[in-house]
Amino acid sequence: MAFFAVAAFAFIFFAGCSKPAFDVYIAGYEELENGQSVAVYWKNGERTVLFDNHGWATCVVVQGSDVYIAGLETAEQGLLKAFFWKNGEKTIIFDGDNSTWASHAAVSGSDVYISGREIRPDGKITAVYWKNGEKTALSNGSFSSMANALVVTGSAVYIAGNDLNGEPEGSKAVYWKNGERIVLSGNSGNAGVTAMAVSGNDVYIAGSEDSEAVYWKNGHKTILSDGLTLSVTSIAVSGSNVYTVGYEFSDGKTVAVLWKNKAKTTLSENSSMANSVVVKGSDVFIAGRETDSDRITSAVYWKNGEMVTLSRGPDVISSTANDIFLVPKK
Repeated sequence: MAFFAVAAFAFIFFAGCSKPAFDVYIAGYEELENGQSVAVYWKNGERTVLFDNHGWATCVVVQGSDVYIAGLETAEQGLLKAFFWKNGEKTIIFDGDNSTWASHAAVSGSDVYISGREIRPDGKITAVYWKNGEKTALSNGSFSSMANALVVTGSAVYIAGNDLNGEPEGSKAVYWKNGERIVLSGNSGNAGVTAMAVSGNDVYIAGSEDSEAVYWKNGHKTILSDGLTLSVTSIAVSGSNVYTVGYEFSDGKTVAVLWKNKAKTTLSENSSMANSVVVKGSDVFIAGRETDSDRITSAVYWKNGEMVTLSRGPDVISSTANDIFLVPKK
């Protein structure tokens, strides 16, 4: 009996001390007491400031030992400059008098793709993407468009966003595959896209239409919300399951939520937002922010519903996690 007791204790001890299966990379930003925003990322909770300029990190991708982060910073005269950051070296993506905005990034081999938008001084916004810094405009219409999400798989480049050009009038949920524009079915002219995922031949796009949280699979729409949702921010697919996250209005505050298929889970009772979801096996990781009972707002992530608060720098009044990326530990 003593042997079995010792063996059982040893199993529990070693299981409890097992190392995490993934390195967790998170991109986001901190707001300082002086009003400045600082772009940061965390690796396994350890914080790194990307640069001191007023900026935000929107996306993180890791390939091998290389860490790529996309985002934007404020330049002279209030213009915005898109950037990507690789292992401590920052590259600015900028075009004269036009502001640029980076929304998402992907890396395929030695190629770096960044989706986003270009904003002219007259206020017109054009959906664009950059491949290794070379710009491609996705729309040449007279009205505005935006590129909000990006997936590269094989030779196919998928970009999703909004476009006010064409019929019906208003903002349409669209995606481009290798530059070919596809308007999602059922668009009412009051639709928006925030995220996408590609699984095999299936294209999943998350967003909203007529004030409802939705996602489309190959153009077929699924309604998630009852009208309370303020934003759907990210989507991931694992097998036959579709995971979407966002935040909705509840009891006078916004709360982070997760949908697995159409079943909703509230992630926090406090004011919170969910901005990015990644699924690996049976584990669901979600990055976002939460304001605790002391009114301190911190960048956080949830693993299978359990929240982890990320470290903060000095003079930080709030922080936000925008994107999460997992790398299996070797």
